[in-house]
Amino acid sequence: MKKIVNIYKNFMNGFTYIIPLAVVGGVFLTLNIQIDNPSLFDFGSIAFFLIYPILASFIAFAIGDRPAFVLGLLAGAIVTVKGGGFLSATLIGFSSGYLILLFNFLFKKMPYGIKSLNPVFIYPILGTAIMFFVIQGFEITIFPVEFFVRDIYSNLDKIFIIILVGILSLMMAIDLGGPINKIAYIIGILTILSGNESFVMPAVMIAGMMPPLVIASSALIFKNKYSEKEHILAKRNWLLGLSFITEGAIPFIKKDKKIKYIFILASMTAGIASAFFDVSSLIAHGGILSVIFMNNAFMFLIILVLATLIFGLILGLILKKNEVQM
Repeated sequence: MKKIVNIYKNFMNGFTYIIPLAVVGGVFLTLNIQIDNPSLFDFGSIAFFLIYPILASFIAFAIGDRPAFVLGLLAGAIVTVKGGGFLSATLIGFSSGYLILLFNFLFKKMPYGIKSLNPVFIYPILGTAIMFFVIQGFEITIFPVEFFVRDIYSNLDKIFIIILVGILSLMMAIDLGGPINKIAYIIGILTILSGNESFVMPAVMIAGMMPPLVIASSALIFKNKYSEKEHILAKRNWLLGLSFITEGAIPFIKKDKKIKYIFILASMTAGIASAFFDVSSLIAHGGILSVIFMNNAFMFLIILVLATLIFGLILGLILKKNEVQM
């Protein structure tokens, strides 16, 4: 179990660094569509290009420190140029990190004077040579799988997009910022990394915004069903929800498990409605601020407001007076 936790931490160390790049890339490519400026396109496309090298390098860094960072960065860039995707970059990151750990073990008894050459000469040259063969192997194993998955996604009918969105929306609400939530968010981001607008990303975002907003609206409407402390926390959830921070709703499910089911229903309803009404976006984060870069943004706002009020009412109606105590 500890090994699994370490793998997850190492992966997230890389993933957290690519989110700003995905946001910058999405914003500038969207602006380029509206303004048609080559410089905007350059910034957006380069930001997207850097995503996989940065993912690989920081995963590697978490495992093997600075020598692994350089190896992961270089190999991640090569994978990107060759058309590899998220899975390839992730595996490159882990391979680079553990390769440096192997080098540390193999060369730990080298003379002190020569050992100083390890991080600046021996590790980079030997590591790059090994990664050359690793990437050659990826080209006949991992790349075809990634191409196949991309092809399937790009040819999905709308009904299957909606089914996918329903599943991801459920995942966004089921553990409120936990590992399952993160998996859904990662899948959402994957749908925009080709540089094409996605119906999935805004649906995932609105699904993640729902739980804190539902709590906030419920507490506003049903004042007698929440304690003074809960009202203070609920008011904060307006900002947290609009900022796409799902974790703000966590304190409210600790004493009443059925609240989670309302969150799930709200997230699934909002997410599915977003995809059904063709809301699309290239933006990976930003909450309410990202709306200005969405296609069909007005419909996104309507869904957001209606789902917040309707499920806030439903939640308030099923609670007894001061039932939610923390």
